[in-house]
Amino acid sequence: MGIRPTRIPVNLKATYYLKDMQGEGRIIDISTGGIGMEVKQIFVVGDLVRIIFRLPDQGSEIDFWGIVRNVNGNIVGINFEEISNENRERIDRYVASLLLQSGRPPKESY
Repeated sequence: MGIRPTRIPVNLKATYYLKDMQGEGRIIDISTGGIGMEVKQIFVVGDLVRIIFRLPDQGSEIDFWGIVRNVNGNIVGINFEEISNENRERIDRYVASLLLQSGRPPKESY
């Protein structure tokens, strides 16, 4: 048993860059540690991918590099790898506000 950051369901459009490909994805959940994203291309665990997306109610884009940690059909789990402190704080605040609305704890067992 471990503890991981709680994943919150969302629906956010994202652009991703993988090797020499660019594509559109949909972020379906987010936590303080990473995202789950629905994609149309094949991703492989260990892929380094750049992702750009906007949080609701926030004008500027969030841009980060992530590593694919798991692939389940067309859903990929991506951990934040290279992300600015400012963007990490913005994600943390966004996740915290969603957790408050949902009444769920910030960490959960798995």
